[in-house]
Amino acid sequence: MAGIGFALRTLVERDDLSARLQGYGHAAIVAAGPWLFTVLALAAFEAATKGVLDREALSRVTALLIYNFSFSLVFSGPIVMVLTRHLADLLYARQAEEVPGVLIGALILLWGIQAPVGIAFVTLVLDLSAAESLLALLGFLVTGGVWLACVFLSALKNYRAISLAFALGMLVAFAAGTYLSPRYGEAGALAGLTLGLAVIFYILLGCILAEYPYGIRNPFGLLPSFRKYWDLACVGLFYNAAIWVDKWVMWLSPDGQSVAPGVITNPSYDSSMFLAYLTIVPALILFLVSIETRFFEQYVAFYRDIQNHATLQRIRQNHKLILSVLGEGIRNIAIVQGIICYLAILVAPGLIGLAKGGIELVSMFRFGVLGAFFHTLLLFAMIVIAYFDLRRILLGVTCLFFASNAILTLAFIPFGAPWTGYGYFLASLLSFAVACLAGIWCITRLPYMTFIANNRGLH
Repeated sequence: MAGIGFALRTLVERDDLSARLQGYGHAAIVAAGPWLFTVLALAAFEAATKGVLDREALSRVTALLIYNFSFSLVFSGPIVMVLTRHLADLLYARQAEEVPGVLIGALILLWGIQAPVGIAFVTLVLDLSAAESLLALLGFLVTGGVWLACVFLSALKNYRAISLAFALGMLVAFAAGTYLSPRYGEAGALAGLTLGLAVIFYILLGCILAEYPYGIRNPFGLLPSFRKYWDLACVGLFYNAAIWVDKWVMWLSPDGQSVAPGVITNPSYDSSMFLAYLTIVPALILFLVSIETRFFEQYVAFYRDIQNHATLQRIRQNHKLILSVLGEGIRNIAIVQGIICYLAILVAPGLIGLAKGGIELVSMFRFGVLGAFFHTLLLFAMIVIAYFDLRRILLGVTCLFFASNAILTLAFIPFGAPWTGYGYFLASLLSFAVACLAGIWCITRLPYMTFIANNRGLH
């Protein structure tokens, strides 16, 4: 599943500055494409429609887009996690001919869940026109499709097509939104953004089907995996809900604003956190291009030598190499993310000023940057734990992240704006500490875990 990371590593290791820049640019798209699309498309769209849509209309469009991203991520989480494991199992078993069928089956399952929930929400909760309701629903479904397609990106090698998909999608969203907004108001803006997302989705779909040019077979072969990997489905649900639960709490707080009937947001908190999340992009690139690929090589060597009946000395040597690669990787990420975090905190007033935010957003942004720092480390710790199939630990960590983020965010609301965001920061720190300690405890005992603890023949 780390195939695209190796392709990008080959590109950035060329003795050519242009190739390196291209490699890091493609890696940014692969690692954070949907997030970058949202932030850049909204910023460009807001600048282009200034004077066309009033502030209230723009707030409603932005809020509906945020709702689509938030709830589609949560609903797709269980399917994405089980699909990721099922896809990895298929590729390991050299059954790539089943990939197109799994993709189609997963889309049917996801949209089968999203559609009734989305229809009930736009008809019973929101008070929108028929056109706006339809476009909001389409955006919800297409965004879910993009999250699901992203599962397959790490198994692809055509990174140029992936970058093209997001670049073209942003261009279409900007052009269509700018053209349609003056004519159809909010419905035109929603149509433009939804069209951009649809372009991204269909190009990604084409890339996946081109990489795996087989017929559709066994489309619902994924379903039995939900019984086998029910804990992974819970991990996907709790982790994605944990990412958003602090925003939901702040939306419902006394500072939340109703921008339309049934649509509540907290623009100050949302803007600060979304801006803070951008600071994690360099660390995501570093992990995708360098750390995961090096770790994966040692991971494969460890288990391959065991299958080939290697000596205990050889197994222990491979174990030391895994620990060395992980230690070096965590150190490099902590240094890179720490420097970016420090610089972002220093220039916070200037950044908030450029984003035309108020002074009260500075402290929120700083807590958001600190939270994003530990959230990044938590994410990488969870990925490493997932490689060793320690699913119950993952489930415990994600439940802790969800519960602590909700409770601590709620607890700091009475202290006012200067402490807003402190709950997310503490929740990320606590969850990372627990994930790190649990991961270290298991991975330092990897030979024992492999031969004794996880050996079903002994239980």
